[in-house]
Amino acid sequence: MEKLVITGNTPLKGEVVISGAKNAAVAIIPATLLINGVCTIENLPNISDVKLYCDILKSLGSIVTWNSEHEVTIDNRNINSYKAPSDITSKFRASYYLIGSLLGRCKKAQVGLPGRL
Repeated sequence: MEKLVITGNTPLKGEVVISGAKNAAVAIIPATLLINGVCTIENLPNISDVKLYCDILKSLGSIVTWNSEHEVTIDNRNINSYKAPSDITSKFRASYYLIGSLLGRCKKAQVGLPGRL
């Protein structure tokens, strides 16, 4: 379909909510590890990769709080590990983003092979 034609006497009204981008979310979440503080991310897509990343951050010592279905607050002041659990990282491809973030924060990283290749 090249175009959408609407005819009639009633004007269109309403709202459209644009979901956050998956590719941006899977890069932004691990980047929060570079902050020794609290980050709030809004407009996150409600997808498994985002939830898996939150589980990984929790395992590293982060406090992850879901404020709503599409907003999360991540407190990284208590990071106590540089080892990402391979049972979680093997579940999705974007887990390799952790390598740079953990190296930047901890000066070393241990991340299992990404999954679903």
